Amino acid sequence: MQSPILLPGALSELFAQATSSGYMTKADRYGLMAAILGEDLTTEDKCVIDRLLRAVRRGRLHLADELSAVLTDSQVPFSAMILAGGKSSRMGQDKALIPIQGRPLLRQVCTIALKCTREVFVVTPWPERYREILPKNCHLIQEMLLLGEARSHGPLVAFAQGLTQVKRDWVLLLACDLPQLQADVLQGWVTHLTNTPKDAIALLPRSPKGWEPLCGFYRRRCLPQLIEYINQGGRSFQKWLAQHPVQELPVRDRHVLFNCNTPEDFKIL
Repeated sequence: MQSPILLPGALSELFAQATSSGYMTKADRYGLMAAILGEDLTTEDKCVIDRLLRAVRRGRLHLADELSAVLTDSQVPFSAMILAGGKSSRMGQDKALIPIQGRPLLRQVCTIALKCTREVFVVTPWPERYREILPKNCHLIQEMLLLGEARSHGPLVAFAQGLTQVKRDWVLLLACDLPQLQADVLQGWVTHLTNTPKDAIALLPRSPKGWEPLCGFYRRRCLPQLIEYINQGGRSFQKWLAQHPVQELPVRDRHVLFNCNTPEDFKIL
């Protein structure tokens, strides 16, 4: 394979893109190799190369297997958040640890999310329970009890706590019990973000029973309204969403929304 020839200023552009996204693609590395082997490097070029190599050595830049920068931060303006705080009472065992295709369900959902964005959070009251099974690029957020409360109040509060850690404009919220989730479907959903009305706080699938709150996108700026609702005693996703504009996300194959809640559901799989 022939290495690409870098244009003037391309090294500085490569440095800016890599430090912004946090990783270097194969194409980036081919270009860097071509630059190093060239004989016309300026002092500035050499400085940029040194900074790139130091960033990799110190762990600030990661080496990605993708050939092109299809998953850069600028192209994927969202984080993913996975909630793993349910008691799994109907299942009789922890749903997050149920093996699907030889690996825990929570790990499978995280792996799929990582194919869509490089910033994935897992919100749970039990971080030590899941730490060893998560892909290394996932960040754990411990769900905390509200002041004066003795027990968890469900996914809405967990979502609010996780949302305080998100920096990007959108967050893809997922339950940990979605065994038929598919990365290509999620990537298709991303195309609808740019067409979502500015006043909509979320882009969600809808069912005859209402919104599907644990498999869709939310704007980070909904946090103040969410905190206000929780402080007033609200705990229902559906009632909170009913108070604000929400854009419907068209879903062709609703199998991806299938929740594994009971032993019977697991047998279906």
